[in-house]
Amino acid sequence: MLSLFNVRRFEELAEHLRNEALEGLDENNVHRFHHALTARLFNLTELPTELLLEYDQNIVRHTQRLNERRITRGEEPIVWKYFQYLALLFTEIYLDRYFRDAAGLRQSINAQIAAYNGGKPDADQLAPLDETGDAWPQLNKLAYWMATGSGKTLVMHANILQYQHYLEKHGRRRELNRILLLTPNEGLSQQHLREFAAAGIDAEVFNKDGRGLFAGRSVEILEVTRLREEMGEKTIAIDAFEGNNLVLVDEGHRGASAGDAGAWMRARNALCEKGFSFEYSATFGQAVKGSQNLINLYAKSILCDYSYRYFYGDGFGKDYQILNLDEGTQQNNLELYLVACLLAFFQQQRLFREHGSAFRPFNIEKPLWIFVGGSVTATLAKKDASDIVEILQFLACYVSDRSGSIQRIDRVLNQGLVSTTGKNLFAGRFTYLNTTGLTPAQVFDETLATLFNAPAGGQLYVENLKGATGEVALRLGAENEPFGVINVGDDAKLVKLCEDNGLETGDREFSGSLFHQINTPQSTVNLLIGSKKFTEGWSSWRVSTMGLMNVGKGEGAQIIQLFGRGVRLKGFDWSLKRSGKTQLPDGVERPKHIAALETLGIFGIHADYMAQFRDFLEEEGLPTNDERGEFLLPVIKNLGVPKLKTIRLKKVINGVSTEFGDAFRKLGPIPTLGRPDPGHDPATEYLQRSQVVLNWYPKIQAMKAAGLAGGDAETALNQTFFTARHVAFLDVDRLYFELERFKAERGWYNLNLTRAGIQALLNDTSWYRLLIPAEELAYDSYDKVRLWEEIALALLKKYTERYYTFRKREWELPHLEYQDLSETDPNLLGVAESPEDEHYYRILYDKSQEEIVAKLEELKALIQKGEMKPWEFRGLRAIWSKRHLYQPLLYVDDKIVEISPVPLNKGERQFIEDLTAFHDGDHGFFRGKELYLLRNLSKGRGVGFFEAGNFHPDFILWLLMKGQQRVVFVDPKGIHHLGSTDPKIQFYQTVKDIEQRLGDPNVRLDSFIVSNTPSHTMVRQWNLPKADMQSRHILFQQEDQDTYVRTMLEQSLA
Repeated sequence: MLSLFNVRRFEELAEHLRNEALEGLDENNVHRFHHALTARLFNLTELPTELLLEYDQNIVRHTQRLNERRITRGEEPIVWKYFQYLALLFTEIYLDRYFRDAAGLRQSINAQIAAYNGGKPDADQLAPLDETGDAWPQLNKLAYWMATGSGKTLVMHANILQYQHYLEKHGRRRELNRILLLTPNEGLSQQHLREFAAAGIDAEVFNKDGRGLFAGRSVEILEVTRLREEMGEKTIAIDAFEGNNLVLVDEGHRGASAGDAGAWMRARNALCEKGFSFEYSATFGQAVKGSQNLINLYAKSILCDYSYRYFYGDGFGKDYQILNLDEGTQQNNLELYLVACLLAFFQQQRLFREHGSAFRPFNIEKPLWIFVGGSVTATLAKKDASDIVEILQFLACYVSDRSGSIQRIDRVLNQGLVSTTGKNLFAGRFTYLNTTGLTPAQVFDETLATLFNAPAGGQLYVENLKGATGEVALRLGAENEPFGVINVGDDAKLVKLCEDNGLETGDREFSGSLFHQINTPQSTVNLLIGSKKFTEGWSSWRVSTMGLMNVGKGEGAQIIQLFGRGVRLKGFDWSLKRSGKTQLPDGVERPKHIAALETLGIFGIHADYMAQFRDFLEEEGLPTNDERGEFLLPVIKNLGVPKLKTIRLKKVINGVSTEFGDAFRKLGPIPTLGRPDPGHDPATEYLQRSQVVLNWYPKIQAMKAAGLAGGDAETALNQTFFTARHVAFLDVDRLYFELERFKAERGWYNLNLTRAGIQALLNDTSWYRLLIPAEELAYDSYDKVRLWEEIALALLKKYTERYYTFRKREWELPHLEYQDLSETDPNLLGVAESPEDEHYYRILYDKSQEEIVAKLEELKALIQKGEMKPWEFRGLRAIWSKRHLYQPLLYVDDKIVEISPVPLNKGERQFIEDLTAFHDGDHGFFRGKELYLLRNLSKGRGVGFFEAGNFHPDFILWLLMKGQQRVVFVDPKGIHHLGSTDPKIQFYQTVKDIEQRLGDPNVRLDSFIVSNTPSHTMVRQWNLPKADMQSRHILFQQEDQDTYVRTMLEQSLA
């Protein structure tokens, strides 16, 4: 999948999308992620822009469907994070290929497998897909490896709609038998039922006596443990389902460890034998470890890998601190260690209690301490104690031994705990508590009141709750509210075990459930002790401290899942990110000590548990203590005396903001979609000059894998149109309603559509060019009508978008104006509240990489001294150019840090270097002239042009001479994916129209494309000589490196 985007690693794709400002839709209901992808990625020969837009609009439509009920109920609608959007985009690409040409898709995957296997020993190679059998049965399984808390369930809901869309599109909806969701347990089934209801998706728990004729219209949820070879009272025979089902598998790692021969895996495979399956898990890596068969299977079916290392690297979820415990410390200081863990949790509680109002905008929940691990009711010898009894004995001792506990609190806060290796385990962990002024005795008293709900103290009681199956309450004294709950399968056995070990026990009648009330505001529970069942189905935003019990070597998947549930975080404005990693709006400050509440403390009651946990983290590629720092790198500002002109739309028109297109919607005319008619409306000649071009050849071109020999010979593309005979077969009513839906999705409520207008468009060939093999339009099969309608709809959508943009631009043109570039221009770095504010780059780095910080400090010192010396470190390079309005520009070819704004790409860096070399080396050309350059940022900050498809050229260049300014927009880019009539290519003409409209005789506008695609490629593709392309202001960066800058400047002066 990544190869289709011309990248090798997920990080290369993600780096353009991580900015939170890109989340959501633009004023035309197109995802901002789409614009970022198409603006930054070059030469996507297999994913042309129009195809990516088609996929994007499918995602928009499915998202709106999932949000309908949420909005009706006043709930927060879904706004995709970048990784969720990529997961859905990958699904669109895969399903489109799967349904159109499964054999071609198999060929592409095998080409990637062959490339992967190259040079690897046999044992590490992947087996290719079988080229001799049918393709689709080998391709009908997709898996999503996504961290807990990353929104797998939301992705699942969208996947259902995506699969149904492609079934419908290819006329196969009736083939689907059932939609089944397999879960590992009843608790998770009920959770999914609630989430389907929130999404407005019809769903029910499976009933083997129900559905019948209505099968396939509702999602049926059942536990995979109920599937058997034969029908039973509580089990279902696999054969009862037939094989053409859409099967969704939550916690897809469950049962995988048994391999293909496992009962669960066999059942899942049988259910989707003739259908399709989507699997979801946070721990596929742990599950397939050691099984070559499973590695072979999932290596070919995992479509999206957004496991924990990516999730936490992007700033999502809580930080975590591992409170290490070694064998020597355990033997001598276990009680002291557990007191320190208790105080770490109490510190979080007190912070929340005292400063909750400051944390409220960041959606911080009341802290909860949990103990999780293996079975807590295993049969033990009389002299032994289970983990859970050991925890309870510690708590009983803490509350009863006041003087001893105060001594231990004093030692933890004032001396710490030094391990056998000489390291203070708790250094710097109690910053807040040590600044409160509380004495150790006061801290002890507050723990009784805050943690144990017993200001006066009391004896620990372990009570079996008779009205709540499987729940055991913990309280101090008989009358205080319970502070904790133990959730187990055999409550009576546990209480007896506690009694045998000297703890006070009893029974109490109780209606309701302490466990199920944990997430409610009225819950008094601060401590939860449970078993591994929490790995699936249980969810809470409260978890802030996690104790590990009974962790075995084979339980990596379960423990990593528990860890994932513990680090879930709502974040500011539901960003899901830590406050230090999110972009806070002006006026919002990060509260002091919030990091303590955004950090999950992790400890174990035995040292081997902690060692095992650290091994699990390392296997996941996670640091054992994830801490990242921020470095602000200043810049040298070169904004001089000359008033440089730039083009901006007025911010307000007649009192209405122009942001998000509001002014046009509220003040502009209501256009009616129609064909171009230059005779009556001369301006519409633009629509004939800038024709819609639909190239059906790369739909996705022959599914041919990159790197395969053959099939690359250049042939002329067949250009054609729909005839009246074609149009006669089209369902114009369907096209009209699809366009109405498209209009609604884009939010163009001020655009009028008519059936007659659509009919007239279909009969007019002046506004489009269709590139398609002639045989696809031959009148030889009625089955082709569906294809023709799909083509017609694609053409109409593209024209509708262009027509609306054209009318919007037409209305806005009188409101464009030249503005003097100021210190506060959004294209300049930093958030400048006044001209004196320092502009800067924001660089995020891993604190463990001390070398990077030292090198950045060196660069900062050079900047502050104004010394423009060469500087480079591990692929991060400072680009100095005296003509750019700030210095340095940054370029990085290896992701060692995250930089905002995004660093230069390779083509942009080369342009800066070539321009600087020409300026510094040819003093004669610049005699009497001044040159200035500014990087033009992407949408929302830079200068963009609606008339060129929302084009944001990468650079603005000013050439000043004799009181006049040449303002030149320059865009280094690959152009292989663009047609010769693309608005970006035609912008050199469009910008002249803007110049004439603005009418300042001292300002001239120009535009150039600096292509890193070779000219010989474009000569074949466009059938244009290189000279003609140069006359259209297309210059070639590589082959004309020594001359293209002079050519550009001379043409702009002509």
